[in-house]
Amino acid sequence: MFFSIFNVMKIKVLFLISAFLLSGMVYAQNRPNRQGQGQRMSTEERAKAQADRLKKELDLTTVQYDSVTAIQLRQAKKMEALRNQSSGNNGDMRSVFQKNQEELNKEYKKLFTADQYKKYEEMIKNRQNRGGDGNRRQRNAN
Repeated sequence: MFFSIFNVMKIKVLFLISAFLLSGMVYAQNRPNRQGQGQRMSTEERAKAQADRLKKELDLTTVQYDSVTAIQLRQAKKMEALRNQSSGNNGDMRSVFQKNQEELNKEYKKLFTADQYKKYEEMIKNRQNRGGDGNRRQRNAN
């Protein structure tokens, strides 16, 4: 009698452990990415999200927001085309991306007020310090 109760308990414990592990695996597969969506954002969605972030952070006017949205969309399409054409040489791509960022900064400098552009520069600096490109540079240096 003792052995049959013991076997039943083992089966119940194994069943509970299996159910727990299975539910964890199902949850992990259905978890959305960082943006809170199940799939990658389109070029248009990414450009709008960046424009929305700048509007919030820099308190852009409606005219500025519309211009930033158009600039971001044009920039995103240009970058996507460059990524698709890339030959795999990271050094060449990095210089092209930096050149594009400089062009974007020039456009923003014309569009933003002095205070807004100063905030924008601080945002860029903070993003780099947070590890956007900084982590890659540190890893490659080691």
